[in-house]
Amino acid sequence: MNSAHYGMEVNDESLEEMGLGELAQLTVTNEAEGMYESGTSKEAYSKMWNAKYTLRSHFDGVRALAFHPIEPALITASEDHTLKLWNLMRTIAGKKSAFLDVEPVYTFRGHQGAVLATCMNPTGEQCYSGGVDGTVRVWNVPNSNIDPYDAYDPDVLSLTLSGHTDAVWGLAFHTQKPQLLSCSADGTVKLWSPGSKAPLLQSYAAEPAMGVPSSVDFVHEDCSHMVAAYTSGRCAVYDLETSKVVMQLESNQNVEGGAPRDQVNCVVSHPTMPVTVAAHEDRHIRFYDNVTGKVVQAMVAHQDAVTSLAVDPHGLYLLSGSHDCSVRLWNLETKQCVQEITAHRKKSDESIHCVGFHPTKPYIASGGADALAKVFV
Repeated sequence: MNSAHYGMEVNDESLEEMGLGELAQLTVTNEAEGMYESGTSKEAYSKMWNAKYTLRSHFDGVRALAFHPIEPALITASEDHTLKLWNLMRTIAGKKSAFLDVEPVYTFRGHQGAVLATCMNPTGEQCYSGGVDGTVRVWNVPNSNIDPYDAYDPDVLSLTLSGHTDAVWGLAFHTQKPQLLSCSADGTVKLWSPGSKAPLLQSYAAEPAMGVPSSVDFVHEDCSHMVAAYTSGRCAVYDLETSKVVMQLESNQNVEGGAPRDQVNCVVSHPTMPVTVAAHEDRHIRFYDNVTGKVVQAMVAHQDAVTSLAVDPHGLYLLSGSHDCSVRLWNLETKQCVQEITAHRKKSDESIHCVGFHPTKPYIASGGADALAKVFV
């Protein structure tokens, strides 16, 4: 499957229909501020995302990343047991390269083992990380303009949430309430209120046939629900209050318990519609209707396992990452791939572990098994 198959003619009318608005400007390189410009033009939309920053400092695979909600900064989580904070405005010109190298401004240390998941709260004041050690850690995010050579600040680690008995694979933070979801290899999803006296609010365990939860997200369009994905290839929508399964999303299971190739590696909730998007080991991306539980669309999206997904804040584009070394950008209305980026090298049959959109600035990022994170503008 080469990217030539995904050419897409776009005219101004179709841009209007798609309601792209300021998102059409996402691919414009705006060096100084990187804020959206107004208006919609054909040229702006047809410009492609280009690699701009290379983040090298981790010693092992980058498993997860989270952009700061407002600033041009991001946090990466790695198998090297650390998380790092990067300020994209503090760059070093690469040797004979169009890329800019970025040095981390802060390294978060505390996990005993690989860090597998991270997310930030909507203010960007705190970030959360989950690891192989079964803990969820809450960090106060230092100012992204700090001196990287300052002394280590012990107050940065504000809290350790203990409750899981095995690796924490996924985290999600609520957009409106100070609540955090975590899913673990111990078979449970947990809901936390990190600031309160008794932070563990609820624990959700699925029937054994579902397998182990591999990814979790709040349902954005209905804040009282969450969606969890499992190694069996199935997904379920839960009521956060009652812990009951509201809807089991249809799966393509022919085999009882599911085959490993069917497992869901990542699940994301659409920001404005009752739709769940799931990345599968069998190279598919599947779109589910949360109301009926049915698959609305399934497509072979990559040449290898699809590992990661992100939807832009307006709900118009989907990013997917895969062990085939590519990041693909999809128009959600047409389900067409509008750009393919070869971003990372393979290491032990793994390549891209995570992708993300900046919530307010025109940046996308990917992290991979090659220990690098890359940012595109």
